Amino acid sequence: MLNQIVYILSPVHSAKRARRGGLLVFSMFIFLLITACEDYTQGSFEEHVVLEAYARANQPLPEVRLSATLPSGQEYSFGEAGLAGAHIQITLVSEDGGDEAVFDYQPSAEVRGLYHAENKAHRMLPRRTYQIDVNFDNRPDVLHARTTIPDDIEIIREVPDTLVYQSSRQLEIVLAPIEKTGEQSVFVFNNIALQPSEEDLTPFYRELVVEEDEDIEALYNNDSGAINEANFDTGQDGIITIQYPWISVAFFGPNQVVTNSIDKNLSDLVTSQSVQLGGGTLSPGVIPNLRYHVEGGIGIFGSLASDTVETFFKRPGGN
Repeated sequence: MLNQIVYILSPVHSAKRARRGGLLVFSMFIFLLITACEDYTQGSFEEHVVLEAYARANQPLPEVRLSATLPSGQEYSFGEAGLAGAHIQITLVSEDGGDEAVFDYQPSAEVRGLYHAENKAHRMLPRRTYQIDVNFDNRPDVLHARTTIPDDIEIIREVPDTLVYQSSRQLEIVLAPIEKTGEQSVFVFNNIALQPSEEDLTPFYRELVVEEDEDIEALYNNDSGAINEANFDTGQDGIITIQYPWISVAFFGPNQVVTNSIDKNLSDLVTSQSVQLGGGTLSPGVIPNLRYHVEGGIGIFGSLASDTVETFFKRPGGN
């Protein structure tokens, strides 16, 4: 019998824009403990260690969060579930598979289960592989995971200052050529409304908020889901052109659009999480396992590269 955790992968964005490397942080919250087995009983709960760390190209070493899974009847709180007594190292793997550099971590003095790198100077190198290793003073669990940082991305064409919502002139994101670090490149867009209000909701999302009681704050940072190579055009010169989906625009007005190139670990988690929350066709009672790549535990050690542009989405025929 396999117990599993359903995660809600919720991107959160700092409102300040940098021309290169828009800041995007993925935050994963435990939502519900469920089982894929028909003969599930509450007594079958088995605690697992949850690892959570997101590395970004050309940014400092990521913070690491460690927690324990909780029974389905217990309300989740990281303050309660956070795990102390961990020893954490992140290693830059050399081209021959050895250890090129090793970075130690220390626990946060304020938050149990949160750990920060001692080295503040290192920047995560694009196209390089990093390994995380975790063990504990007070429990036998040993965790390992690897991520290969996506190539740095750069938006090379200026976007219009204003675009009419759902007009024939769609927002195009044009990226400089990138070197693949996996079988294919996968992107996630985040649309961050800079002045969100209920009055400025686009029609689809207004219906969700007004008629279906959707939490409007959940739409302030709206993501596109994973977009793979079948959905963008790559020229002979390697330049990538992506048509930005209108469905990602939740608010009229000024918006930031963050383009994120994500690694296989994040791609697998995002796509499998989408299926669990109703994004695919499932037989009644069938809930597939999330795809994560953590040995000795569950969770995510993933990586991404980002860049950001800003535009104003205008009402058709209005302001």
